Amino acid sequence: MSKRILGTAVMAAAALAVAPVQAKELGAVTALQQTNTLAKSFLENFLKPANKAGVKIKYIGGQEVVPPRKAAGALKRGTFDVLSAPTAYYIGTVPEGFAMLAANQGPSAMRKNGAWEIMEEVYMKKAGAVLLAWGENMTSYNTYLNMMPKMGADGVPDLTGVKMRATGTYRPLFRALGASTINIKSSEIFTAIQRGTVAGFGFPDVAVVAIGLHKAIKYRVTPNYYQTNQVVTVNPASWKALSSGDQKKLKDLAVKYETSSVIWMEKQRVKEEKQLKAAGVKDIALKGAAAAKYLDIAHQEIWKQLKAKSEYHDKLKPLMYVPGKPNRQADLGRALRD
Repeated sequence: MSKRILGTAVMAAAALAVAPVQAKELGAVTALQQTNTLAKSFLENFLKPANKAGVKIKYIGGQEVVPPRKAAGALKRGTFDVLSAPTAYYIGTVPEGFAMLAANQGPSAMRKNGAWEIMEEVYMKKAGAVLLAWGENMTSYNTYLNMMPKMGADGVPDLTGVKMRATGTYRPLFRALGASTINIKSSEIFTAIQRGTVAGFGFPDVAVVAIGLHKAIKYRVTPNYYQTNQVVTVNPASWKALSSGDQKKLKDLAVKYETSSVIWMEKQRVKEEKQLKAAGVKDIALKGAAAAKYLDIAHQEIWKQLKAKSEYHDKLKPLMYVPGKPNRQADLGRALRD
């Protein structure tokens, strides 16, 4: 072999030795069904832009991959790399998810006032996960029923003796209204309503039609309450394996996603509202003092839960809940703002 050829070969080998190794493709799971509008938003507003930006993330699936209440544990073990899930599914592990649920401050405000850094600490300490984004953060909730509830003297629904499907999101409110609660997967609600196992449920205001639940209900109680604590978390080892450049891309995307997902979800909600009405679902619209009491019960019950279960309550509440400020969903005419 000539010296020139040998030299070329050596240089080529050296170039291969220092060339960056292509990062492995990350695997992502949604704790919600693939047909759920919140899951669709994650795919459209986070996964698609991430891949376009050069961070390869493959969608593995939803509840068929891992039961929703086991998804956070599977992420921690490294079964997959990225999880989009309501913290309600692992609220026993991360009770601070209640703070997001009953907050009247959004993620943009949290990133400015220090609340986000506290939540990052919480998720790493308790869930063993990197908190990346709070998506779909202005999606709120309603109570749905297939029967007309009794109304208390105060004008608030009395659910005494009524069986309601509930996750940790709704359980405090429903129990405060007198109901008994049952844990079942969202994919099983329709059948549970048909069989009379439950008479109603709480659900995001933009995900009912997507899984056919508008065909199982007759009434919706308004006003809407809370804001979804749907977050994107990453396995710490998977996060560390990313280059600093890819980490920055995902952090930047997370901030954009916290706005783009809200706008996308609002468009879906408007469409779903028409379908809900077309299906004959009627509103039980609470007004005045009754509406105020209903909302107060909903939010204060959640903060009570956090106070009892989290050492972070006293730090988080002043940053995430400003007394006297209207609920971001119920009283702002769906304004898309922080």
